[in-house]
Amino acid sequence: SVVLRHAALHPKSDQEHEGRTGAHSDAVVSVSAPARWYYRGTAPMRRLHWLVTRPMGRAVGRYGLRTRIHHREWDPVPSSPVESVPLIAPTPLLIVHGDRDGYFPLDHPRMLAAASGDHADLWLERGMGHAENAADDELLARIGQWAAAHAG
Repeated sequence: SVVLRHAALHPKSDQEHEGRTGAHSDAVVSVSAPARWYYRGTAPMRRLHWLVTRPMGRAVGRYGLRTRIHHREWDPVPSSPVESVPLIAPTPLLIVHGDRDGYFPLDHPRMLAAASGDHADLWLERGMGHAENAADDELLARIGQWAAAHAG
């Protein structure tokens, strides 16, 4: 989701095509991203929301997981990933998602791909769980090859 927001907020401009540079992406790869905020449709996401939104959860995060979580809610709420994706074009976009992702089911990557207006490549990986912990060396090599072929 962070990669998608960054790419949407910092598109490559015409000036950058003329040799000037700025914060932008030549190609974008998203792995296991949610399509929308506040999703609680799976047990892991319900646990995460408890951890983030409740005082006792934040205490568990701080002392049990050694992670400090701020108590304030987003203000303003940032653009959701599905709102960000249409703004990425024409930068090449790859959406990678496992069919065994325990956090976000397959409707998330499909919503992201649909929001791209057929501008994104969608890889639904058989047997893959969530994020970088689930990505094997073969998948990482394929992602690297895609990025090298699409970066401008």
